[in-house]
Amino acid sequence: MGWGRVNESEMRGAFEAWGIPWKGIQPNRIAPGSPERCLGRVVVEGGDGSLFLLERIDEGVASKKREMARIMGALKGAGLPVAAPIEAPGAGSLVSHGGALWQLSPFVAGLSLKRPEYTFDAWRGEVLADFLTTMRAASKGLDAAAIGDVFDLPAYIDGLTGTLETREPQIAAALAEATAFLKHRLYPFWSTLPRALAHGDVHAMNILWGEGAIASVIDWEFFGERPLLYDVANMAGCCGMETPDALLKGLVPALIRSLQRGDFADSISWNRLPECMMALRYAWLSEWLRKKDSEMINQELSYIYLLMDNREKLVTAWGL
Repeated sequence: MGWGRVNESEMRGAFEAWGIPWKGIQPNRIAPGSPERCLGRVVVEGGDGSLFLLERIDEGVASKKREMARIMGALKGAGLPVAAPIEAPGAGSLVSHGGALWQLSPFVAGLSLKRPEYTFDAWRGEVLADFLTTMRAASKGLDAAAIGDVFDLPAYIDGLTGTLETREPQIAAALAEATAFLKHRLYPFWSTLPRALAHGDVHAMNILWGEGAIASVIDWEFFGERPLLYDVANMAGCCGMETPDALLKGLVPALIRSLQRGDFADSISWNRLPECMMALRYAWLSEWLRKKDSEMINQELSYIYLLMDNREKLVTAWGL
């Protein structure tokens, strides 16, 4: 759990600051989402049987966590399935206890996801389209300036490839043609693509699925201003990484068609969707490089070129 010296007594003291009776830790409950988002976390049962996610927060990100709690609360208030942090009486969304900061959220358990079979469920694309559309409308009145600067994906790619040229020249060379393609096909458009507030990390593991619906969307740390189809590009790219067939049937085409019917983005944004998908794979490649996962590195490199080589086929299939 990454708690260091924190013991159960300190966890209980922090939890009870929310005015909820403590029943005990649920060690067999696995919290969804990335454990790297906090210093430690555990599922706790309250006195009435309700389950909660208790997290220990790094003081260095406290202001961002408070801002995220505010935004998540607003989105939940707009009817979105978001497990927003709970406000503690007199303390707000973060509680200081035992020399540490704590955050408490409702625990949501989604249904297990069969991979890659889930990618062929068209209904998942349809409900995700509804979620993204509702989020877009609910976000229009939000001031998210404190979240951070607008993500400059071309600059990120240039920084990554520059580092690779020094540290991993073979990988840099393998990426050269794809990077040149993006410099021609995406870079000139990036700064002028219309933007809106977006989740920033939409993929199947950050969605807790219920029966025919989304139970909750988690891990909002990358929420911020992005090109209109940023979340769509990341989700579609991740589905295709599971199996390339997913790009042509099931979730992905259902998501795209549903959003097209709803006038979710302009024609230029839609036309650059394959390039955005390609570009976002560089961020995933960086993750595999950080973890020194050679199998995933090679798979990612192949996938980037699959997207590039099949760009026109995808545009035609999606009716862009």
